[in-house]
Amino acid sequence: MRFNLPQNISFVLNTLLENGYSAYIVGGCVRDLLCGKQPHDYDITTSALPCEIQNLFKKTVATGIKHGTVTVIIDSTPIEVTTFRTENTYSDNRHPESVNFVKDIKEDLSRRDFTVNAMCYNNQEGLIDIFDGVNDIKNRTLRAVGNAETRFSEDALRVLRLFRFAATLQFDIEKNTFDAALKCAPLLKNISAERIFTELKKSALGNNVSVLSSLLQTNTLSDYALNNHDLSKLKDLKCEENLRVFALLYLTSTDLQKTLDTLKCSNYFKDYCFKMEYLITNGIKEDKISLKKALNYADYDIVCDYLEYLQSILNTDSSNHKTLLNEIITANEPYKISHLQITGSDINALGFSGKDVGDKLNFLLNKVIEKPDTNTREKLLNLICN
Repeated sequence: MRFNLPQNISFVLNTLLENGYSAYIVGGCVRDLLCGKQPHDYDITTSALPCEIQNLFKKTVATGIKHGTVTVIIDSTPIEVTTFRTENTYSDNRHPESVNFVKDIKEDLSRRDFTVNAMCYNNQEGLIDIFDGVNDIKNRTLRAVGNAETRFSEDALRVLRLFRFAATLQFDIEKNTFDAALKCAPLLKNISAERIFTELKKSALGNNVSVLSSLLQTNTLSDYALNNHDLSKLKDLKCEENLRVFALLYLTSTDLQKTLDTLKCSNYFKDYCFKMEYLITNGIKEDKISLKKALNYADYDIVCDYLEYLQSILNTDSSNHKTLLNEIITANEPYKISHLQITGSDINALGFSGKDVGDKLNFLLNKVIEKPDTNTREKLLNLICN
C-alpha cells in the first residue's frame, strides 16, 4: 500500500526522516485516504522534539509547544507537526494536566480516540495499524482504542466526536463503545458550548445525522434546550451548512432562543435561524407579492432554504413557489428599497425628513412590489407628490 502524498507533506516527512527521526502522517488524514477520500489537511507526528522540529525548518510557529505541536510553514501552507506523546490525568474531562514526550509511535497511537483514527503512515514503512483500524474501516465500524470508558472519561468531547463520525462516515458504533459513550455523556457538561456547537454543526452535514437521537434521548444536552426528535429527513436536505444546522437545532430545540444563546452562536447565524423560524411559522402564500415581501424580509438565500425545508422536511410541494421565485429573479422584479429608482435624498429634496423619509420609501416599495412597472423615477415622485 502506497499513498501519493502532497509535495509539501512529503517534504516535511522526508526532512525529518533524513535527519534521523521517525515521522508519519497520522489520524484522520490516514483514515480518509483509506476510505478513498481526499483529506482536508494532514497532521504529522514525529519522534523529534519541538525544538528539534524548529531547528529543521526555516519558518515555524510555536502553536502548541506545551503539548509538542509546532506548525511548519511550507509554501505559505501551515502543517502541524507534533512530537510522539502520552498524556497524564485529565482533571477536567478535556485537557491533560501534562504530556510526556516519547520515542515509540505505538505509545502515541495508544492515546488516540478510535481505531480508525489511530493509524499512521510514511512511504518508507507503509501503514502502521496496531489496533486493527483497517478492518474496522472495512466493516464500517467505530471502536474506541483500548478501554472505551477510559477514552471518554479522559476527554468527554470524544462522545460527540463518536456520533459525529457515525453521522458523517455512516459507520456503525461497536456496542461496548456505544454503551460507554452514553454512560459518559453527562461529562459533556464540562465541555465548552463552542466545542459542542462545532461538533453538532459537523454532525448536521452527515447523511446519518439521525444517529444523534441516541445521545439526545439521554437528555445530556437538555441544558441547551435540545431533546430527541426524528431526524431521519435531514439527510434529504441539500447539503448547505446553515440549513442543515438550523434544521437540526430547530427540530430538537424546545426553545430556539435559549438553544442559540447557550451554544453561543454568532449573531449572523441567530438572525438566519429567526428568519427561517418566522417563515416556517407564518408561511409564504403562493403568489409573487407574498414572495417578494418574503425576499425583502429575509433575502433570496434564506427564502430558497425555506422552500427546501418545506419540500424535504414538511413534505409540502414548493415547486410553484420556486417557479414564481425564478420568474421574479429572472425579470429583476424589485423587492427591496435599494431596488427603487428613487433614493432618500430625492425624498429629502421634496421637503421630507427623519422618519417620514423611511415611511415614504416603504410606501413606495409596497406599491412597486404590487406593480413592478411603477418603478420609474417619474412615477415614484408622482406617487409621493399626489
